[in-house]
Amino acid sequence: MKALCYDIGGTDIKYGIVEDGKIIEKYSMKTNVYLGREDIERRLVEAGKELLSRHEVCGVGISCAGSIDCEHGKILIPGDKLKTTKGMNFTELFKKHFNLMVAADNDVNCFGQAESVAGAGITYDNFLMMTIGTGIGGAIIYDDKVMHGLNYNAGEFGRMIIGEETFENLASTSALIERAKNAGLDVENGLDVYRYYDAKNETAIKVVNEFYHYLAIGIANLVYIFNPEAVMIGGGITNRPTLREEIHRELKRVIDPDFYDTVTIEVSIHKNNGGLLGGYYNIVNKVMGKE
Repeated sequence: MKALCYDIGGTDIKYGIVEDGKIIEKYSMKTNVYLGREDIERRLVEAGKELLSRHEVCGVGISCAGSIDCEHGKILIPGDKLKTTKGMNFTELFKKHFNLMVAADNDVNCFGQAESVAGAGITYDNFLMMTIGTGIGGAIIYDDKVMHGLNYNAGEFGRMIIGEETFENLASTSALIERAKNAGLDVENGLDVYRYYDAKNETAIKVVNEFYHYLAIGIANLVYIFNPEAVMIGGGITNRPTLREEIHRELKRVIDPDFYDTVTIEVSIHKNNGGLLGGYYNIVNKVMGKE
């Protein structure tokens, strides 16, 4: 079964054709939020028309940052970098232009869905998905289903308050980079920070240890609240081969010992394709009446 899929972020829109859980065509374009909602809608349709000229699909699967009304395919609260998209209705847009069924959801919910169906979460019934990047996003998978909450806002882990700060202001990749710069390190991204860290630079070691400390505190709080089988980590930081062990080491330090053995840290499999694949599984489920 084929589907037209989009993964809409604040900087880029990834899109393509997914068939039987495999991406057979994939492209990317700039979101250009500053041009407004109508421009984004126009380019979504144009990109779709080009692909649909060569593929017959069952529907459209959409992953998008923000709070998404899954029932109506509408953006209720846009992501921080997608402010001009508030109120965008994907169901109406693609019904009007293509007469296709649409399934739309939050990007991290889609990521969690992809990992649950065909990824690192396939052996778990209950796990938390956490993406670490510019901010921290989250999704709750319970009995192999995404929990959306009353207003489709469940899983906003990054907004948790730790002390006087939000979790994502303490433990996102952006927070790590800012902390490193403030400490005097010449860095532009997370890779730069870890180069210093792996070279045993004392300042970098202190900065990274602080990052892991706050990350572990946030994870510990989530474990206390949800009692998941696993916490799944996604985002560019997962390219670090020793990430899982480093998080586990700090988690063991901060969490109640009786809780430590109840959960494992996992690293996502799908990397940058989680949104597209989650959108695919959502639309296939909708077409097959499994929602």
